[in-house]
Amino acid sequence: MTITINRLVLLAALIAAALSFVACQEDPPLPDNVANFEAIELGFAADEDVVPVNINFSRPVSSSGSVVITMEPNGLTYGADFSTSPAASGNSISLPVAAGTSQVSFTVNKPADVLLDGDEAIVFTITTVFDELVIGEKLQLNLSFAEILATQAIMNINGGGPSYPNKVFIDLSANRQTAVDRTNWDLGFYMGDDDFRVILNSSVTMMARGIDKTDMNTVTAADTLGFAAVMIVGANATPQALAWIDDPTGDLSKTAIAAVSANAAENRVFIINRGASNPPSDPSAPIPTRGWKKVRILRNGNGYTLQHADIAATTFQEIQISKDNQFNFRYISFANGAVTVEPRKDRWDIAWTGFTNATSLGAGLIPYYFQDIVLQSRNGVQTAELLTSAAGSYEAFGETNLGNVTWLTTQVGIGSKWRSGGGPGSAPAVRSDRFYVVRDTDGNIYKLRFTALTQDGQRGRPQIEFALIKRSA
Repeated sequence: MTITINRLVLLAALIAAALSFVACQEDPPLPDNVANFEAIELGFAADEDVVPVNINFSRPVSSSGSVVITMEPNGLTYGADFSTSPAASGNSISLPVAAGTSQVSFTVNKPADVLLDGDEAIVFTITTVFDELVIGEKLQLNLSFAEILATQAIMNINGGGPSYPNKVFIDLSANRQTAVDRTNWDLGFYMGDDDFRVILNSSVTMMARGIDKTDMNTVTAADTLGFAAVMIVGANATPQALAWIDDPTGDLSKTAIAAVSANAAENRVFIINRGASNPPSDPSAPIPTRGWKKVRILRNGNGYTLQHADIAATTFQEIQISKDNQFNFRYISFANGAVTVEPRKDRWDIAWTGFTNATSLGAGLIPYYFQDIVLQSRNGVQTAELLTSAAGSYEAFGETNLGNVTWLTTQVGIGSKWRSGGGPGSAPAVRSDRFYVVRDTDGNIYKLRFTALTQDGQRGRPQIEFALIKRSA
């Protein structure tokens, strides 16, 4: 008995020692948090006066600090030919970094009256980072004061991480991306001459439903009874709800908000479900609301008048939106008025985003939220999907192979087809059996493939590779 008890005591001591040893072990170290320029080459076109420059981190930092950049101008004088924001001290720029951020930026500014030859340039170098960061391989950026035509590049798309906070507009020829907080706008107003149309922010699952009233001040909560139960996106939605989202193909004749009539009496009030700040990765889960609004939109000459208010309000606010044919759409926020979202229509080709799409879950098509959707600009951009089984490898594909390409102009020409899975219980992955060709607004043709769905294991940071295969004529 004594031997048995002693053995038990010894066993207990060994177990306690083992647990103590395990508890004392440090968690596996995270990989380095690397700071890199978003691109290693950018152009400063003659008709631009500001170019943003971004430095991305592998993941958000947990503390604050600073990143120091040095610059070497060639043929340019600081203060006369260009400036930066923040301002430089000597040849250095110190960029404050706030805790929780995964990017730091500065701008290069050119006075409108400065005339340059086009062979001027600035080389920027990341020289110092704080303790939490390390300097990566993309530590230098060459900014040319001329428009560039990128021939090939690998681009890490700055979607912002697992919560997909950004919509990212990509200009292939300029090797430039513009990341925009997808919650900072509500409605987009079409700038084309041929129609007066308004789109919803589909990246936050917005919906719109018209009612039979034209007086904003007479609309009350009684006019929206039952709306919350049916104006939803996800597995609990019904086919009826498709009428309350914009057509996923981008067909402007099928927007949830009706065309804005020249006859003011025909423009009804619409009830807006503003959707979710962070639509869940599982779209079948309940979606938290950003609130409800009532809106009415009228024509104002060659522009728009937006009337908006909370449902129960007895007065409303107005915002005037003028048409500007440099853009596909101009955008407003109910909270902040006019906001900048997409770049000029000749300065982006495709956009990566979350998106309210349509899918079939057995009872017909319903609105459903998709991550990692790639949309294309309606400004003449065309895309085509090529399967390697028919078109051969990405590496071997060139200009001579373009004869059999079938071009698409729908905004979801690429869509979500570049990845597999992603629904409930299905792990997403990049499809390696296909690639894409993109004809940009200038007629340049690129081949493009997706090379990663994640960075450091994080969704919301995919990677693409692209190469120029035909210059515009």
